[in-house]
Amino acid sequence: MAFSNFPREKEVVVMQEPIKEQFGDGQDNFGQAAAKASEAARQFSEISAAKGTEMAVNSAAASVQAGLEGGSAVANVAAGTAAGGPWGAVLSAAWAMRHTLYKILICICLLFTVIIVLVVALPSIVTESIFGLNGTQPDPNATLESSYTEMAAAVSSAIEAGYDQSLARVEEIILDGGYDYDLSMDALINHAQSTAGYDVAYILAAYSASLQQKDTSVDDMLEKLANVGDIMFPVTYEEKEQERIIPVTYSTYKPVTVTVIKTITVTGYVNNVPSYDYTTESRTYYVPDETLQSEVPVTQTAYKAVTVMLPVYTNGRLTSTRNATYYEENGTETLEPTIEIIKYVECTIHPFDNTVIADAFDIDLSAEYPTFNITYGEAIRNMADALKMTLYGSLGSGESIPLTDAELLGIVGSQNCNDTRKLILTTALSLVGKVPYFWGGKSEAGWNDEWNKPKLVTSAGSSSTGTIRPFGLDCSGFTDWVYKTALGVSIQAGSWGQYTHSSPISESELLPGDLGFLMNAQGTTSHVLIFAGYTESGARQWVHSESGTGVHVSTPRYDSELVLRRPNNVDFSQDVGSSAYGDPLYSLTVDVTHYCACTRCCGPNAQGITASGKRVTEGMVAMSSHYPFGTQIMINGVMYTVEDRGGSGIENDISRVDIYVSDHNYALRLGRFKTTAYIYRLGR
Repeated sequence: MAFSNFPREKEVVVMQEPIKEQFGDGQDNFGQAAAKASEAARQFSEISAAKGTEMAVNSAAASVQAGLEGGSAVANVAAGTAAGGPWGAVLSAAWAMRHTLYKILICICLLFTVIIVLVVALPSIVTESIFGLNGTQPDPNATLESSYTEMAAAVSSAIEAGYDQSLARVEEIILDGGYDYDLSMDALINHAQSTAGYDVAYILAAYSASLQQKDTSVDDMLEKLANVGDIMFPVTYEEKEQERIIPVTYSTYKPVTVTVIKTITVTGYVNNVPSYDYTTESRTYYVPDETLQSEVPVTQTAYKAVTVMLPVYTNGRLTSTRNATYYEENGTETLEPTIEIIKYVECTIHPFDNTVIADAFDIDLSAEYPTFNITYGEAIRNMADALKMTLYGSLGSGESIPLTDAELLGIVGSQNCNDTRKLILTTALSLVGKVPYFWGGKSEAGWNDEWNKPKLVTSAGSSSTGTIRPFGLDCSGFTDWVYKTALGVSIQAGSWGQYTHSSPISESELLPGDLGFLMNAQGTTSHVLIFAGYTESGARQWVHSESGTGVHVSTPRYDSELVLRRPNNVDFSQDVGSSAYGDPLYSLTVDVTHYCACTRCCGPNAQGITASGKRVTEGMVAMSSHYPFGTQIMINGVMYTVEDRGGSGIENDISRVDIYVSDHNYALRLGRFKTTAYIYRLGR
């Protein structure tokens, strides 16, 4: 059992499953589990035959304990059926030999032992509906897996709510402090975007332990989580200042020729009303032409206003006058822009910290947990590990640093291969440091906005299964995405499928875009990588999505063990200079932000109508007026259309792209990043 001091009458020898390194894609390695289960059943049979019923039962209990401690998979044992792993196989073996009384007793003892251990070792909030521990009738259709999935969804919602509170806190700090909103949001440091930082199994275990496995309920757990929602992702901030240039606004002038009154002479009186004689002449004056702005001093001709008298004609006869204002040159002048100090705030949303769970459930982690002579902290961790081991048979996360454009182009440019393979490599390298590893993660071509959003890992077979992680790609999901995005062709979803739909190549034939497969002892694939060419030192390097790191480029220690293959259904000589959109006009580095149609993002213009007059929808972006409406820009494989403008921060920055999304919190979560974009069309 998971608790380190679980009592036993005598010391027994148990089978210990070796610690394995996690690779793969959530679709492989099933053969290994079956082999180990068979071996466990064989060992139990040998023990029972040689040493009798008592020793067999004790051995079974020890096997149960070892399973909880070492990682056995028994997803459905609680529902009365044996699953994979050593002690699931024990039950299956005993039941198969149930035709003698001796073996019936073994089976009964084993099943009883398993259930008791599950009840004690696993979080009660997960098992209570299965075993009827909450006073209700046991659900005959319930399994640990179904119960856990339900609990995980509830915990995930609570964590999401806590994260939303942190985002709201950031906005509160900005608004209450009167800080510049755009600068403050641009300065936001959001560690919660790329770090899950929390573990569903741990939370369920902590809650169950806090009540010592008694009287647990989902509503009570969620209420207690809600009470600490505002500190799940702590927010700190620092006031900062930035100089902002206020551009000088000035006008240019153009000359005009006008007819003015030169002289007025009284010629007489009619009924005491004077009559006038007018003389006119043409003169050149100036009128304002364009209004311009400049962030640097401007020296230009100065102009002064003058009032002139213009003739008024009636029926072709000059009958009166009117005054008008024109301008004439008045030396030169230098106009200076001004500097203003803008206050903004740099907020930091910190990763989720499991210590908040102890606060939620009022647990002293160092206090002794009753009966087992271990601390609450140890009990919770053991209980969480037992749950994961029971469900999935195994117990990282990490990050890699995105490549700069210069680094990416440096890798691609140094490879001796054609444009097709360079496109494949460029596409693969574009996700380095941007997309995390996610067991079972697959995606369609192009950038997936779901990446980096916390999701429950549901594919069995990984240490991450059953936890909430930032969504991303597993190894085969990544390789397939690269080919779909770069060339529009799928190379199959799983690493074994990719292996069987590829052909062997020699090391001398190896080119960027080819695949490398890491094989396991059973001869099936456990990991797949894309060859990224050679380093300056001549070492092979690979780009791949790996547990604990995400998408990264490296020379793995197992490089020499990789089996080299080339996808069958790919034309590596195809013309990649054109696509459905044609050839891009040019590329540029863009600073990508996100907005929605709310008043916080758009102020008084939050009417759901873009500056171009179109109703706002997904696929639209705001850019400087340097780019006419209708301009098409591709960002991370997704084509957007310029239909909106923005404030000075967008108007004065031709590299800024503000992507519309439908939800404000989602816009905040997506944050800000730099990438290479491609302009395909300017205007409509």
